[in-house]
Amino acid sequence: MAGNEHILSIIHFILAILWIWIFIQSKRKNTVNYMHIVLLLFAVGILINSLYNVIHN
Repeated sequence: MAGNEHILSIIHFILAILWIWIFIQSKRKNTVNYMHIVLLLFAVGILINSLYNVIHN
């Protein structure tokens, strides 16, 4: 089970980085909307949670 949790953490981390990248690209094009901001907040939350899990394990 620990292997599956590790893969899931990697997938969450990659998703968070992609969401932040989408936000930055949208900001450059001046097409930021509500959904981009929500995705950015989720991405930051996932990154903080991942860092917390790494530090406390």
